[in-house]
Amino acid sequence: MIVTVNLNDINWLVLFSYVSSEICIYMFAGLIAKYIFKLEWTEAILIATAASFSSHILFGYPIALTECDNSLLTPFVSIISFDVIFLVFNIIILDLITIKKSHLKKNIVKQFNNYPLFALIIRMIIVYFEIKLPLYINKSINFISLSTAPCALFSAGIILAHQKEKTQKNITNLIIIFKILLHPLLAIFIIWTIHDINFDISETTIMVASAPVGLMALIFSTQYGVKPNAISVAILITTILSIITIPLSGSLS
Repeated sequence: MIVTVNLNDINWLVLFSYVSSEICIYMFAGLIAKYIFKLEWTEAILIATAASFSSHILFGYPIALTECDNSLLTPFVSIISFDVIFLVFNIIILDLITIKKSHLKKNIVKQFNNYPLFALIIRMIIVYFEIKLPLYINKSINFISLSTAPCALFSAGIILAHQKEKTQKNITNLIIIFKILLHPLLAIFIIWTIHDINFDISETTIMVASAPVGLMALIFSTQYGVKPNAISVAILITTILSIITIPLSGSLS
């Protein structure tokens, strides 16, 4: 998706509106997790990621493909592209926190495992030099990418089988409220009230905001040594609730 984005087709006002809502949710959820729930910064950042990052590729995009015109897919893909950039910086911040300042060289070396960063760099190279990928590479990439969501869901199922701590329930509720309620409401307010953008243009953007918690926060929680219980339960509950919120957002007028 990153490779296929045409910058000339992006509606920057719609993208800016969504990004504004996403960053606001990210910051407020992170600050609450840090200063009210007294979590470490690493965990607070991952809670903020869960509260703001949508499951757009797994849940939202397939729905948009079947329900919306192709012209409305560009805002969807542009949001995904921005989230890749946002994710890159998120990983860098987490690495800076988990690795001591004196180990700056180690932090730089660790970025060679920052795969979203490599995806972003490769995308820039392909677009700048107008490289046409061979058909077999395109098909291979598409085939491999389809395994990402099932593998992550399988991991989430294993984590859900573990016993949840009582202190994690409040954090789960925080993620659910911010992601499935506050995020779409804030996005609608910014898009319709502040920027007065037509619904026909912003339909898929609001659908993204109404999507459940993305799997990235769960994946990174295990990578950075954070208990994933709260995030995994939030994924389950918001996925169920999004059966209502996504169709509802698509029917607004």
